[in-house]
Amino acid sequence: MPKSKPPTARSKTALILAGGGITGVVYEIGALHALDQYLGEGFTIADFDMIIGLSAGAFVGSFLANGITPEAMFAALRQDPRAPLAPFPKWDVFRPNFGEFFERALALPRTLALNAFKKLRKVAGGNPYVSVFDEVLPSGIFVNDRVESYLRHSLHRLGRTNDFRQLRRRLYVIATELDTGDRIVFGDEGHDHVPISKAVQASTAIPLFYRPVRIGRRDYVDGAMRKTLHADIAIAKGAKLIVCINPVVPLRNDIEREAVPLFEGKGRYLREKGFGYIAWQMLRVLLHSRIELGLERYKRLHPDVDIILIEPRMDDYRMFFHNIMDYEARVPMAKHGCDTAMAHLAEHFDEYGAIFARHGIQMVRPGRRIPLSVPVHRPAPPRAPAFRSDRDVSRLQASLDALAARLL
Repeated sequence: MPKSKPPTARSKTALILAGGGITGVVYEIGALHALDQYLGEGFTIADFDMIIGLSAGAFVGSFLANGITPEAMFAALRQDPRAPLAPFPKWDVFRPNFGEFFERALALPRTLALNAFKKLRKVAGGNPYVSVFDEVLPSGIFVNDRVESYLRHSLHRLGRTNDFRQLRRRLYVIATELDTGDRIVFGDEGHDHVPISKAVQASTAIPLFYRPVRIGRRDYVDGAMRKTLHADIAIAKGAKLIVCINPVVPLRNDIEREAVPLFEGKGRYLREKGFGYIAWQMLRVLLHSRIELGLERYKRLHPDVDIILIEPRMDDYRMFFHNIMDYEARVPMAKHGCDTAMAHLAEHFDEYGAIFARHGIQMVRPGRRIPLSVPVHRPAPPRAPAFRSDRDVSRLQASLDALAARLL
């Protein structure tokens, strides 16, 4: 009787959730629900060894790392009174930076007078490149402090943790330090003391749109400024299977279709939408080209690592022409994210199934599609013990060695 093939040992896994504003949040909620239906028995989206989130993905990832399902998040989007999460009000997303507006407006007369005085006196050492209005404009149109308070209160009310160190599985939240341009990985050693909610606030601070977030003596902005995915973090932490969800792709417009929506009918060319959409297309091209170059590099340098990328099709006009900060579109776009991700996974089932199998995880074709509105109840994940990991042992050993050196 032939021996059965032993099951492949499960590799270390990582889930990366990229940015994309409100539309990015809801797309990822829908895509996670779709992915969960394709994962076989014994593994769910809550079982990835680490979650890396930046900007919108940091918001979604902080809930997912705490065992809160995409279905529960969607119920909050729908403002379902039975949802475990409270709705996230529109005012909390678009809360004007009144304090800084007023503060700088009050300083305007003094600034203008001082500037005029310097010009009249021809003060030596004056900087001709500094415009007087540079310091009058605010550092951001809106503030996102309500993102932090919403996340903090939600986790507390559900009995979950706001402490990176107490999570059973690792969560890394990416932000960019404004004054240096350096990437900061909250949740990693040296930055794991910062509350999860505060790290997410920093990671979601879209430059110019939101005021930079001050943590300690440093200012932080959106985590997508340096890289789009940051898969190198997962590789450095030992992940061999990385699943990335990216909501933002450039549009591949077919000029023969007349599919560009205009106020009057349809157009053929993207330029007909004007300056804003041209800039938006260029930004998407830039962000996505970084993904493509990064994936090629990782494949060349780390052939033992498999990376799966789930994202909208480039001919998805609906995703492209929805403003990323469109609050009113959150429910239909979450459903659209689920639908398109289901189609993507079905199209690539054989390819992805073989990849998952190499890492000890089974992929299955869902027999019956579960709507995004149907709640999936999972128990809260256990918190990490107070003393854990090789890193803690190393810290203890170093402390003991230092103490022994002083005593002997």
